[in-house]
Amino acid sequence: MSKKIAIDWDDHELRLVAAQCSANSVQVTDAALIPIVDGDIAATLRDAIAQRGLGKTDTLVAIGRGKAELRDLQLPPVPDDELPDMVRFQAIRSFASAGDSAIVDYLVTDRNSENVSMLAAAVGPSKLKDVQRTCAGADLMAKRIALRPLAASALYFITNKKTSGQTVLIDLLSDDAEIVVARDRKVVFVRTVRLPSVAATRSTALVAELRRSLMACGSDGSPDQIILWGRKSVHQSDVEKLNDVCSNVQVVNPFDLVGVDESVSKELPEHVGRLAPLVGLLRNDESGAHRLIDFMNPRKRIIKEANPYAKILSIGVPVAIALLLAFLGYRHLKGLDDQIASLKDTNKSLGDPVKAAGESVARTERVDRFLDGGVNWLDEIRRLAEKMPPSDKLIVSSITGKSDKRNGGGDLTVVGGVRNPDTQASFGEALRDESHKVLGEGSKENGKGDYRWSLNETILIPSNHVRNQRYIGLSPVLNEQAPLNEKTTQENTDEGGAQSEAAESNADSVEESEETDATMDESNKEPQA
Repeated sequence: MSKKIAIDWDDHELRLVAAQCSANSVQVTDAALIPIVDGDIAATLRDAIAQRGLGKTDTLVAIGRGKAELRDLQLPPVPDDELPDMVRFQAIRSFASAGDSAIVDYLVTDRNSENVSMLAAAVGPSKLKDVQRTCAGADLMAKRIALRPLAASALYFITNKKTSGQTVLIDLLSDDAEIVVARDRKVVFVRTVRLPSVAATRSTALVAELRRSLMACGSDGSPDQIILWGRKSVHQSDVEKLNDVCSNVQVVNPFDLVGVDESVSKELPEHVGRLAPLVGLLRNDESGAHRLIDFMNPRKRIIKEANPYAKILSIGVPVAIALLLAFLGYRHLKGLDDQIASLKDTNKSLGDPVKAAGESVARTERVDRFLDGGVNWLDEIRRLAEKMPPSDKLIVSSITGKSDKRNGGGDLTVVGGVRNPDTQASFGEALRDESHKVLGEGSKENGKGDYRWSLNETILIPSNHVRNQRYIGLSPVLNEQAPLNEKTTQENTDEGGAQSEAAESNADSVEESEETDATMDESNKEPQA
């Protein structure tokens, strides 16, 4: 037999029972109702355990109905090993506080061909941690944290195996009453109710709450028997009131259902009924755990022992498949390595032509930059003439074109006069497009003749426009030269390279010359026409 203790508490008192336990017997060695000092349960429990020398003892904890959320669930008829997953899934949908981290356990109350009925309970992990922390402060390790009303009912049914019909079990605590309704030894309803603090009205309130509980669980008529935990001398008035509901009311002392040391039996507290759940926990810990809702050991999917041959196959087949996949993967990687080597050789052989082509492109770009400064002024002046208003609205006194040999492009300046400012605005708008920007000094009245408003518009021609126009003009020639055979192309390549180098050298020389001319023009302040 091993030493175990069972504890639970509320706001007013700590309840404790210690016993030597085996699978089929319990011998109580200590039992007490201890008032909580200054509301500090941790300190009260620590002192009680230290005084009795019960540290490091296997501990069973009972928690009240108020700390857990309880629901009646109906599920389809499925095998027992599938119930835990279905209950948890349904609890997340049905319980207000059951999230992914909640601990859920259940107790099957009925099973038929249509459904499985059960009581399911959920509790948040923070509440369990509070209980474990309180126990750890007294050097105790909680082995079970079970629902208190079901622990008391489990004690009665494990010791009264011939009970049948509808049974109501009532446990009167200091402020509450726990009511359990069972049919044919299976719990179908659990309720905790608050009782008045005035002793004279407690029995009347208890009967009223019992009637409500029977109605809530769909009970017709009176129960077959009512079990009231405690002593007859203490609960005589309660029995008299309960006789109005059922003629068969029994007061049961939980310590009469287990063994008790003689020294302990003489010192049992007056309200022994409050200790019934703890005695029930000790009695059902080893052989009746299936009657409890235990949040430390919730029901889980049953894992069946695998066939040894199936186990060998389950290991051997994957290993064989893995080896086969490794071999196929090696062959595939070897083929890829060969392809990579071939591509490297091909890439190496193409390196010189690519390099030569890059140098040719660079030379061509330098020539293009040189040619970008060659604005086709005839095209620009023709475009200017097409956009220009009639002579009765605008007169031109000078047109100046200037090329930018360094950066490409250029600008065309038109100076003259207009009859009114609107003509200048419309003229500037007509000259402006995606390839031309127009800068003007605005309209100024000079007071001379009919064209008394001055005109000064500068048209900016970007280098990319010059290049695009050049390639458009060269496209017919390039198309005619495309069918040249490979030999002719190769022969012309070297010659073209020499010509490109000459053009490049010429471009550098012209750029230097243009820089000098631009400097001279700037110093002389004489625009080019």
